[in-house]
Amino acid sequence: MRAVAVMCRGAVRPDGRLRGMGVQDVHTALTALGAAFSGVAALAAVMVARWQTVFGRRVALEAVGSQAAVERELRLEAQRCEAWTVFLRASDAFADVVWRLGEIEARSRAEVLRSRSEALTEACSGLRVLGPECVVRHAEAVRERCARMERYAARRAVVRSALRALERRWCPGNAEWCEDDAHGCAFVAHDMLERWGDRDEDERPGDLDFLEYLIRGSGVLADEGAPVESGVLTEDDLRRLLAVAGNPVSWDHLAAEDRWLRPRTGFDEERGAFVAAVRDFLADGGRAGAGRAPA
Repeated sequence: MRAVAVMCRGAVRPDGRLRGMGVQDVHTALTALGAAFSGVAALAAVMVARWQTVFGRRVALEAVGSQAAVERELRLEAQRCEAWTVFLRASDAFADVVWRLGEIEARSRAEVLRSRSEALTEACSGLRVLGPECVVRHAEAVRERCARMERYAARRAVVRSALRALERRWCPGNAEWCEDDAHGCAFVAHDMLERWGDRDEDERPGDLDFLEYLIRGSGVLADEGAPVESGVLTEDDLRRLLAVAGNPVSWDHLAAEDRWLRPRTGFDEERGAFVAAVRDFLADGGRAGAGRAPA
């Protein structure tokens, strides 16, 4: 551009009129002008290329950031689904132990119950870290129900194992015409245990002695030194039973069959509310494909 300006200045006379320019001069001026425009175009091309590079980098970084955010969310959801499943398994395992604790050997009951309770507590703690609050709240409600069941699980096991042992001693034939004293004692003792919570507190000490007499007369106790069979009580089992009967708190829970105990504890209801909260959270968030909701 500077060369073009010089040539233009050289084409003007001192009096302001243009000098005559030859073809060569015009060609030279046009060539210089073309070179100047080429330089400008090249500079513009460099600037456009640089802007495209910067813009491309920004787009790429934003895309990478968005992809990383999606992957983090998917990993979090997968971790949550795994934690929810572990929690449900732990709570179901704990409830199952409570239902059948009476079938487990007496000296092993406390350890089995403790291990299931610790596993459930650990699973619930994992949920608190991952959230969300709406699901954690229902998980803690399930844990609280299990804690209530744990308070009487050991005592219930003592009562339920005694009831089952007495049932096995009932008359195998026609009970109405049975003259076997042991069969009669087993039936009356079973009936007393089922209704023990309704007995008058003042009469309970005498009833407790009579209950012990019936149990001993039913033949349900294992002979001293003999191997303990399934459905047979030991002297230790009898002592535990009499101790529990001496303080019959929540006796309906202790003596109830499983089909009655479950609705009373509220475990199934709280478990169902937890599963519903998980499904609602996944549906509302629209997070499909990162994991399956627990069933």
